[in-house]
This record gives sequence, C-alpha cells and structure tokens, in this order.
Amino acid sequence: MDALFDRRPPSSLELFVANPLRFLAEHIYRWSCKHRRGIIHDNLIRVVCISDTHGYHDEIPPLPSGDILIHAGDLTQSGTPQELSKALEWFSEQPHQYKVYIAGNHDRALSESDIFATLPSFPNLIYLEETSATVTINERKLHIYGSPLTPKHGSWAFQYEREAAEWSAIPLDTNILVTHGPPAHHLDLNGTGCRGLLDALWRVRPTLHVFGHIHAARGVERLDWSDAQASYDRICSGIGNWKDLVRLLFGALQRGEHRTVLVNAASLGGFRDEQRRGAIVVDI
Repeated sequence: MDALFDRRPPSSLELFVANPLRFLAEHIYRWSCKHRRGIIHDNLIRVVCISDTHGYHDEIPPLPSGDILIHAGDLTQSGTPQELSKALEWFSEQPHQYKVYIAGNHDRALSESDIFATLPSFPNLIYLEETSATVTINERKLHIYGSPLTPKHGSWAFQYEREAAEWSAIPLDTNILVTHGPPAHHLDLNGTGCRGLLDALWRVRPTLHVFGHIHAARGVERLDWSDAQASYDRICSGIGNWKDLVRLLFGALQRGEHRTVLVNAASLGGFRDEQRRGAIVVDI
C-alpha cells in the first residue's frame, strides 16, 4: 500500500513524450493565468473560500476575515446527521456577514428530505441545492447559485452519470457559482472534471466559481473567455491541434483581462489527506 501512495509522479520528460501538444499548452496556459489583469471594482468584495473539510474543520488554519464565506461541500466524512450538525455549528460561528454552503458527495445527510427538521436551526447560514440566493454588500448585489452534483463515482450522494450532465438551470445572471466538483481541465486532475460544467461556464461566465472535490488539484485559475481560452480547452479535450497552440501562445502574449476566477478550495491535501490547508481569499 505504501508503494501505491508514494509512487513517483511522471517526470516532465515523460509527460512531454506522452502528449507534447497538451504538455506545451498547459505550460503556456499556466503562465498566461499568472499574468492576466483583473477587472477593478470601486467596491471590492472579499470572498473566503473553503471546501472538503471532512469533519476536520477544527484543525484547519483560522479563517481570514471577509464579506462572504463559502464552503463548497464535503463538510463531513461519513455524512451522518451528528457529524453534519457539528460542522454547521462551527460554520455558523464564523464572523463573516454571509456564510454560504452546499453539500458534497460525502454529505449524505443533506440528501435526506427531512434533514433540516431534525438538525438544530442555523438561521445565519445560506444552504444552496440547485438554488440561488442574492446578497448585497458595499451597494453591490450578487447572485449566488449552488449545486452539490458531481459525476458518478461509487455510491456517494448527489451524483449523476457523466454522459447525462445537465447544467442548464444555472441562471445567466449568476455572479458566484458554487459547485462541489470542478469543470473539465481546470483545477481537476487528469480530466476528472465535468465537460458539461465547462460548457455551462462558457455560457454563464460568472465572476467567481468556487469548488473542491479533487483535493490534489487545489489552486486558482483566471479565465478570459478568449479565442485562446477556447483553443486551450480544445487541446485538453483531445480535439485541438498545433494551430490551437499558436493561437494560445499569441493570446498569452496579449496579457488581457480575466473575466472569471476559478477556485479549487479543498482544505485537506496530501496523499493521505494529512495536510490541513487554509482558506483561499479572492477579491471580486
């Protein structure tokens, strides 16, 4: 078992030989993400993002201050009502003005229709399950949509068949999208994200998309919805070509403005989830 967990990841040379087009595209794309400019608002809103605490909420670093605290699911490990109640009690005690959460595939209790009748009341929390909420901060109104759904893997809760992904319910006026799983090819891992969700992002183009689920892919990306962005997505989907790589390189050199920030905020990390990582903070 130790050999399985501690196996060496592929080297850069091995990755290049396996798929030179994808290898070069990923390196160009990562560089371009770091150099994209943000759109500056007069009244910035600070969003604190966490996910996948799995019952270890007391062990993660203290949360920084902010206007909105978002938990993108997997508050629990076993999904029992008792475990969920403890996680929500901790979440409700945080000082942020708005506290928004969704379920993850581990949060089985939240899939029970009468769960809120049996839990303590937490009136200062906003729970989203394929629903929206509107908050007003610094005279700015934000529409937040949340969904717990992830592609089927095992017998967990809130899952769908990958080929039947359906994200048309996300409103076009969504400013902050919260899902448990990632879109395909962006802060997922080896294409484990959802292609249907990526298509929905191209349609909605929210200011911020917060998710988790894939612990090893934690991080931040900035998307600009340009032709270069489309070329990168085609390459990662296996339908792109070397012309797409040239288009991606040209777009990277333009250093344009990003329109959407993606955050994989998974709090647990490491081969055995032994790491306890802090929140990711984004100003929008």
